Amino acid sequence: MRIGIDARLLERKMTGIGRFLSNILKELPILDKQNKYFLFSFNKLNSVDPFFYNVFTGSYIFSEKLFSPYWTNVILPRYLQQYKIDIYFSVNKILPYKKLVNIKYVSVIHDVFYKIDTSFHPYIYRKYLDVFLKLSIKKSDLIITVSHNSKKDIIELFDVAESKIKIVHEAADEGFHPIVLSESEKINLKTKFQLSDKFVLYVGVIENRKNIYGVLRIADLIYRNNKELKLLLVGRAGFGSKNILKEIRKRENVVYLEYVDDQTLKKLYNISRVFLFISFYEGFGLPPLEAMQSGVPVVVSNSSSLPEVVDMAGIIHDPRAYQAVYMDIMKLIEDDTYYLAWREKGLERAKHFSVKNTTKNIVEIFNSLIN
Repeated sequence: MRIGIDARLLERKMTGIGRFLSNILKELPILDKQNKYFLFSFNKLNSVDPFFYNVFTGSYIFSEKLFSPYWTNVILPRYLQQYKIDIYFSVNKILPYKKLVNIKYVSVIHDVFYKIDTSFHPYIYRKYLDVFLKLSIKKSDLIITVSHNSKKDIIELFDVAESKIKIVHEAADEGFHPIVLSESEKINLKTKFQLSDKFVLYVGVIENRKNIYGVLRIADLIYRNNKELKLLLVGRAGFGSKNILKEIRKRENVVYLEYVDDQTLKKLYNISRVFLFISFYEGFGLPPLEAMQSGVPVVVSNSSSLPEVVDMAGIIHDPRAYQAVYMDIMKLIEDDTYYLAWREKGLERAKHFSVKNTTKNIVEIFNSLIN
């Protein structure tokens, strides 16, 4: 069986969906010796396992955002037919509007939050999804989503048959795990990024949906009690970030890094004391899982899929319960027994997720469509 994959995400800086794809591609050569996989991208992909056939179609000739719909609907279908693809797999929601004969379409929809709260996405993006996501859902032979919460939302908002949707939980890269760092390396990292000895970490897009203003309110509460304790925010700027970044710069106890490489990120998880993630909505919520897998206690919101991910192994609050969140953060900072108990719970919970199982489930879905 010949399976085509939209691999353009691998050409950009890594995001949550890109990491989801990257992790699957690491496991496929080990788990699936039967099927052939074709990675479709603009340009030749670096460091791709020879197991994959990389089909590069040529780079975009104008803005990628404008070119992408043309590539998906005009350029890609020609290649799918040329390479006699049996299943086309898109991890980024959108499929070609035309259903090609003899090709099964499988799409991954991480969330449909833009339909739940319109205030957190640009108008043009919402209108684009209103047209193309609706078409993609209709054209999909099967939809994969990453949580029970997202499945419920897709069914309710798009009137999709439950049998058409399969849940495959995400998993954190195995590289996120407890790392033994020397004291000098810890000091160097904290000095380089101007961090306190103990600090609170957030990883994710800097945007309104992630409740960054709420994180900053908690930073203010911390500052009144402990002017030395820092909060580190790591993530690219997203929708609404212009004003958020202005607010970040006003605070002496908040450090912002737009991007760090994976190795540095793994070390930052390991030297942080608390992971804070009080997002208003998540399709899954990979960063808290990365944190738990690294041995960092997590404080998350009770919204959407996050309780499903952390279960009883994370401290859960309403995303606007700033005082309660602040008090638990300070207890984790000051009380070693409390900290260690939540650390162990997180490590144990993280064992329920693995990239191997995620990939195995996806391969089984592919095989079931043809068989």
